[in-house]
This record gives sequence, C-alpha cells and structure tokens, in this order.
Amino acid sequence: MAERIDLEVPATRDALSTVRMVLGGLGARLDFSLDDLEDLYLATGEMLRTALDADALDRLSVKVLIDDGVLRFTAGTFRSAKLRADVSTHAEDCLDLCMLLRTTVDDVLIEDEGGAYRVVLVKRRKVGLA
Repeated sequence: MAERIDLEVPATRDALSTVRMVLGGLGARLDFSLDDLEDLYLATGEMLRTALDADALDRLSVKVLIDDGVLRFTAGTFRSAKLRADVSTHAEDCLDLCMLLRTTVDDVLIEDEGGAYRVVLVKRRKVGLA
C-alpha cells in the first residue's frame, strides 16, 4: 500500500533538516542501505539548496510517496529557468547538480504545472546484492 507525506516548511536552509529527518525515517522503513540514504540526503539537500538560491520562495512544499520499495520525492512549485536547467539530466552539458543527481538517484523528472514546475527525484531500494 502506498503512503504519502505532504510537508510544507519555511523556504530557509534551516528547514531542510526537517525534510532530511522525514526522509531518513521513511528510508529506514523501506530498509534502504546507509549508502542509499546518504545518496538521497545528498541529492535532495543539494537540489533544495539550489532551489532556495534560484527562486524567491516563502514556503517550500515537499511530497514524499513510498510504494513497493520506491521513494518518490517531489518538491516545488518552482519558476526558475536556472534551476530547471541545473536539474535536467541530459547527456551534454551535464555539470554540477545535474551530475550529482545522475549519480545519486534513479530518476529525475520535471512535472510542468501552469507556467511553473515540480522536481521529482526517484530512489529505488536495491535488493539481492549479496
């Protein structure tokens, strides 16, 4: 059964620790490895810090959906063209945040919403690697 958590926090760097705490609890429930949790922390933290620098926001809206070993982290809505370019995982010109996301999460999606967009990071639990 899928579970969803909606979280709205002030658009400040201090509030990111709350987001991290929620992700850690959910990741532990999904039996993510410590390496996978660190990847998730790194990806979401850097993406949100970049978003706070790129977009003038009062509040930060985050949704986390967990279902069958998959954690889907959605943040937004954003309007910054720079942030959109920074999170886009295209083969050419993929630097900094784009490269970090490519190496730490399984999928990066952009969901358009009436002139704005949401960034979705997907992390799947790895099974049977022994």
